[in-house]
Amino acid sequence: MESSAGFGTSRLFLTDTRLALGVLNQLRYEALNRVFGISRGQANALTAVLLLSAADGTYEAARRMSGMRVSGSGAAFGAIALRDVALGVAGPSVRQLPGGGTLLALAILGGLAAPPLRQTALSVRNAKQRLRDAEQRVRRERIRRYVAARDGVQSNGA
Repeated sequence: MESSAGFGTSRLFLTDTRLALGVLNQLRYEALNRVFGISRGQANALTAVLLLSAADGTYEAARRMSGMRVSGSGAAFGAIALRDVALGVAGPSVRQLPGGGTLLALAILGGLAAPPLRQTALSVRNAKQRLRDAEQRVRRERIRRYVAARDGVQSNGA
């Protein structure tokens, strides 16, 4: 079995990516056809409309939420709403799964919380390293002073 000399890892990655995007595109066509009953030619226009309306809704929600304080009951209502939205997106079969909605809501919240948690962990790691470096500098300086004091005592006593 011979392989082409120009077909390396990067071309394999690009080929796999194109294949995955093609499959996702086909699934998009089928989903839009099933939900809205549109043809393949109308799918791109409807996708653009859906994405723009979702972006507008997201922008408006973010604009309204800036500067707001959330109480405990508000957070609870938000979690319930998030769970219901996730169940609505996931479909009716998830409602029959015990704890499925909660698991889905936790997965969404985990996905939202992961970047700040990752950044916090990185900050803690950097702070620990700076603390270790400072401790080493203090230790070296202390040893240097003890050696200098010992050498001074030995030279005076001799």
